[in-house]
Amino acid sequence: PNFQLLENPARVMPAQLKVLNMPETCRYQPFKPLHTGGIIIMKDTSEEEEELVEPVSAHGPKIEEEEQEPEPPEPFEYIDE
Repeated sequence: PNFQLLENPARVMPAQLKVLNMPETCRYQPFKPLHTGGIIIMKDTSEEEEELVEPVSAHGPKIEEEEQEPEPPEPFEYIDE
């Protein structure tokens, strides 16, 4: 076929923007035309109850528990000869 349906079109090349469109039956439709590119904000066009997205914790580096610092050395006197 001369078309392709993408479940998550996260990255679109500039040449693809002029032929990109959303299916009419899609619950979410863009606020601005897709051919302009950039960040796409979607609006819910369904009359059904809205889907709420649950927050998820980030998968970045974890904060390690701090280890006990060693005791400082005993005071000493420096003698220069």
